[in-house]
This record gives sequence, structure tokens and C-alpha cells, in this order.
Amino acid sequence: MSDDRVDAWGRLVEDGEALVHGARCSARVSAAPGSDANGSVRVALDAQGMVSSVAMMGSWRRLDAEKLAGAVIEAARDAAIRRLAVWGEAYAAGGGSGSPAAASGDGPSRGAGVADRVEFDREGFHRRLHAAATGAMSAEDRRAALLELLALAEAVEQGIDEVSARLAATVNATHTGHSPNRQVTVTVTGGGEVTAVRIHGSWLRGAHETNVGRQVTAAFRAAYENAAAHGVRRLIADSPLGQVQRATQDPLDLARRLRLTD
Repeated sequence: MSDDRVDAWGRLVEDGEALVHGARCSARVSAAPGSDANGSVRVALDAQGMVSSVAMMGSWRRLDAEKLAGAVIEAARDAAIRRLAVWGEAYAAGGGSGSPAAASGDGPSRGAGVADRVEFDREGFHRRLHAAATGAMSAEDRRAALLELLALAEAVEQGIDEVSARLAATVNATHTGHSPNRQVTVTVTGGGEVTAVRIHGSWLRGAHETNVGRQVTAAFRAAYENAAAHGVRRLIADSPLGQVQRATQDPLDLARRLRLTD
């Protein structure tokens, strides 16, 4: 592989990382809570777009259990639309550079990679990668590195096939969560869309508005937890793609496996 191709590959990787980073940073910009048309329910979303709080507002007492449940769904969808609009504006304003994160004051995400938490000689790794690409390795090391890369590539291909075959069913599957008092039930899809909310009328008539909001929020949280246990992330984690992801999370270990470092 020529020097130009190695450099081009490096720039491509950097551009891809910048694009992903910019999208993630833009997604962390906060949006205003959503509400139903009558202003009876207010819903706020977290950085992942999931319902983080539900509050009863204004004339919510005038709604029966069925209408209040509908208002919760409407408010959640309104919050999602607001978040999408803010995300688009922030991403466009930042040019995909990640500048929205600085404006919002967000720090590194909890999912930061190993390379962000340990000292890693990136320049040294690049030099060894360049040496490997230009044939500076021994025949044995070169063969081992190529076999390792081939195994990773095959795992990616197999994983994509497996995930693609099951993705639609996973995203469209529904998952239900209950509030601690079992008076509120929320159903979401594997993609996070709210499809149903059920509130027991007999309990609602005597419940305080703070407790209603708390119980609805808890039911959302339980539904999301059930969805996560069987959702897209779990699907990927259990596939060969998940194996590749785990294998490449630690750049130091990957470098050793590719015989690029001791």
C-alpha cells in the first residue's frame, strides 16, 4: 500500500470520527419540553431522546384516564419533534464539527472509548500501521495481522447480515413497563416510539398530580429498560458485530493483536 493511500485512509477515518462526534454533540443540545394541545401534560426528554419526566399541568383534572393517557402520548411526541428540530438546527449551525457540545457545556459521554481514558501513543500506533502497510513487518507478523483483519472483516459481514435480517422485527416489537404501584402502563417499540399509555381511572381520581407524574415517568423508565434488554443494541451486542465492537474498543489490545506493538 502506498504512502498516499495510507494517508488518505487516515484522513477518511478522521473525517468519519468528526462526523459522528458532531452528530452526537448536536444530539446533546437540550430542547424545550413537549405538551399536548390543551397544555394538560408536559413531557421532557433526556439526551437519548427518552422520556425523563412527566408533569401534570393546568386543567389536567378535567381529563378522564383515557384522555389523560392520550395527552401523555401527544406530549411525548411533541417533545420528540421539538428535539429533532433543535438537533437539526444545532448540527447545521455547527457544521458537524461538534461545536454545539461546547455551547451546551457537555463533557465527554459516559460511553467514551478506552483511548479517551488511558494514555495511548496515537502517533506511535500510526507509525506502526504505516510500517505494516509498507511491508516493514516480518513475514510471520504480516501474515498474523492479515489473518486477524480478515477475521474481523468476516465478522462484520456476518454481523451485518444477521442484524439486517432481524432489525425490522426488533425495532417494531413492543415492550411494556409498569409503574411501581401498577396503576400506569406504558408501551414503547424497540425504536423508542410510544404506542400506548394506560392509566387506571379509579386510582387517578384520588391521586395527587405530583404522584401521577412520578408514576407515569416510572412506567416509561420500566418500558425503556425492557426495550433495551431486547432492542437494537442487544441485537448488535449478541451478533458478530458486537464481537468486533468489543474487540476494537481497546486500541492498545488491537495493536498487539495486529503485531503493531509489543
